Amino acid sequence: MEGRLLADILTQNGVTGAVLLDAEGFVLFSEPQHDDSVQLLGKAIALLDPEFASGRITLNAENGTIIAQQLLGNRVLVVRCQISSNLGHIRHVLDSAANQFNALFP
Repeated sequence: MEGRLLADILTQNGVTGAVLLDAEGFVLFSEPQHDDSVQLLGKAIALLDPEFASGRITLNAENGTIIAQQLLGNRVLVVRCQISSNLGHIRHVLDSAANQFNALFP
């Protein structure tokens, strides 16, 4: 189910990768599956201190944008976007996806 939800996020215009991290920062699922850069991105986001990160973090860089969304169970959803992405739309999609991911957590 988690893989399907990530694949749905990846279909959004401007989204180039998505990863779901567990409470320890390990990659649970990633889309595209064979893209090491997405998994490395997830590991970098896992370094953020959860005491200071609540809700959502958006990092804007020269070559794109990274959005990290905190989920239940200290899981984190990380999405990589192109510079020209409609971030408002992507954030709306992430709100819906976060609710679906949280519903899967026991």
